[in-house]
Amino acid sequence: MRRILLLGLVLWSTQTWAQQSAHYTQYVFNGLIINPAYAGSKDVLNISGTYRSQWAGLEGAPTTQTLSIDGAALKEKIGLGFTGINDQLGAQGQKSFYVSTAFRVKLGPETKLALGFSGGASQYYIDGTRLRPIDGTNDTAIPTTKEQSILPDAKAGLFFNSSRFYAGLSASNLIAFKNKYQITPAPHYFLTSGYVFDLNETFKLKPSFLVKEDFKSPTNLDVNAFLLIGDRLWLGGSYRSSLNLMKQNQSEDSEELDRRNAWAMLTELYISTRLKIGYSYDVTLTSLRQHASHEVSLGIYFYKKEDSRSLTIRYF
Repeated sequence: MRRILLLGLVLWSTQTWAQQSAHYTQYVFNGLIINPAYAGSKDVLNISGTYRSQWAGLEGAPTTQTLSIDGAALKEKIGLGFTGINDQLGAQGQKSFYVSTAFRVKLGPETKLALGFSGGASQYYIDGTRLRPIDGTNDTAIPTTKEQSILPDAKAGLFFNSSRFYAGLSASNLIAFKNKYQITPAPHYFLTSGYVFDLNETFKLKPSFLVKEDFKSPTNLDVNAFLLIGDRLWLGGSYRSSLNLMKQNQSEDSEELDRRNAWAMLTELYISTRLKIGYSYDVTLTSLRQHASHEVSLGIYFYKKEDSRSLTIRYF
């Protein structure tokens, strides 16, 4: 029954075998995942790894592993980054890598604006040997062997930040491709912003939001709130909802999944100013609510020896 459900989810996502963009909850701790202009914004070399298990306990459910590296160069005027992604959903998979460059302009003592671009390639594949038609009949639209394609991809974005405020606008999946078995994800657009408030000497509050749009499915809206305790521990939550603002078509079969409402609890602990670990726990408010999602992350900062003044945690 679980295999039938998963196959139904794959078929629901598109009428052919399409790849969908990998999903993350801890983008709030690593903006390079969604915006190439974020590269170098921390002004130090940063390495971050993330593992996500979505809908745990459901056979063939999505799993995603991500490695990202970024830093600043040329007196912090250029940001450079690298991202590698391995995404698996049942018989489908995607392996991607991107190289990012951000051109950073200083607008004031603590404000910067960056224009970023990212280019790379993705290997999309589907393993037909793992697919079983629900009614047992052969369908020529379903591959019987492993089909794969290696395709170029590109992203672009803007990122503005001060010591307490940030805002970003980005677009991904900018190169479209379609063949008999593969369709690259539709372009996705991201708008995000947040601010850090001082509550007192010990506590800081950071509200933020993310709007994700592809103009084909419901608009995703994330509303987040985090409390920073003693410049060492982030504790927070997120509520994700789907709004039919710009969607053109609505299928009755996908109505419940299209709502995609969910909540998440997140934490990030700075073991030191150089090392941090994070964890998030997501629960969807659809019929899959019994299958929670888990995401863990590890981040390492490499400071210059002479840059002792920067040995403080990064707010975003």
